[in-house]
Amino acid sequence: MVHLFYSEINLYAVFVAWIIHMGLGLLWFQPKLFGNKWSELTGQQLKPASNWIVPGFLGHLVMIFVLAVLIDHTNSNSGCGGMLIALLAWIGFIVPMEIGELVWEKIPFRLFLIRTGNQLIGMAVSGFILGAWQ
Repeated sequence: MVHLFYSEINLYAVFVAWIIHMGLGLLWFQPKLFGNKWSELTGQQLKPASNWIVPGFLGHLVMIFVLAVLIDHTNSNSGCGGMLIALLAWIGFIVPMEIGELVWEKIPFRLFLIRTGNQLIGMAVSGFILGAWQ
């Protein structure tokens, strides 16, 4: 039987990793980095749909919390160990979902790279924080 003891999760680390993950995403999509290319590839403007801001923030929080649980349950109590778990989660969950977008929605390969690259950096840094700060 698996017991999930959330009291062992460092909620300060979750909060910091969540804020940094979102900050890295905002930086990633700045016009001078990948924002203009993203806009060109999607045909969308770089203005977020205001009605999706709160659900987006909550979605990122859930992702970081689940990552913290995975790191805790694998006893990855170092920055590198946390980063490894984050990279495995990225390879196992994020990349396959984005491959689905690539195949079924026919998104451009460059857009696939921009989106998965954003999550790779965000998850790796978050995993390092969560693993190091337990």
